[in-house]
Amino acid sequence: MSEKKLGAMLLATACATLLVAGAVSAADPARGRALYEARCGGCHNDSVHNDNSRKARNFEEAHARIASFSAQLKTGWSGAQVDDVAVYLNERYYSFPCPAKLCPKPAPAKR
Repeated sequence: MSEKKLGAMLLATACATLLVAGAVSAADPARGRALYEARCGGCHNDSVHNDNSRKARNFEEAHARIASFSAQLKTGWSGAQVDDVAVYLNERYYSFPCPAKLCPKPAPAKR
């Protein structure tokens, strides 16, 4: 195999690896919804997320609050699961700009 073909093959493999890694790291809002509804939905309703005195001001703040509550409540959620819940809540309530690694698509308009 020529050096040129080998280089092209290595480049293609690297690109494919990055694409797969990006897809794997994206959060899953459907899983986030299921986690949220199972653990939080019994006490939280829409008013909690629309209360301006308690509302997060950006995605990072919302994510940090979810991680904090997860730790306080000992949910056992992994970092990926916290990401899932954060993306779900962002899509459902907040529509903040979301990090591309978690939200490859822009957040939809508020419902």
